[in-house]
Amino acid sequence: MYRILAAAGMFIFTSMIATSAFAEKIYYIHDGPGGSVVEHYAKFQQVAAEYDRVVIDGRCKSSCTMVLGLVPLARICITPRGYFMFHAAHMLNGDRTFNARGTQNMLNAYAPEVRDWVLRHHALEHVDPYTYLYARDVRFIRHCSAKGTT
Repeated sequence: MYRILAAAGMFIFTSMIATSAFAEKIYYIHDGPGGSVVEHYAKFQQVAAEYDRVVIDGRCKSSCTMVLGLVPLARICITPRGYFMFHAAHMLNGDRTFNARGTQNMLNAYAPEVRDWVLRHHALEHVDPYTYLYARDVRFIRHCSAKGTT
């Protein structure tokens, strides 16, 4: 009887350690302000390599939207509070002049279904105004709860 209890205890202990060792690593976007296309490209490549899942739980603006391709769409979900703000890239020096190269780099970073949506909605044709995509209208990633669970 002692051996059975000891074996059961060891199994439970080992299972607990294994479960904690494989805890899901989640990257949350609450207020993705945009910014440099190059910096966001590098950041989201790192996120894709280091995190199991990305939860959009607020604003994801401008170059933040490149997450929708640099991280596999199957690993991204959006909460009811999440939304995207698309616009063309502009110069970073405060000049809001259209930046064709930066805009093309953003478009190239998107997954095909996102790129199709962006092109259909002319979302990268102008620096202003923004084209909004709210959680209720998102079809290319899954929806998750306000806590980020599916």
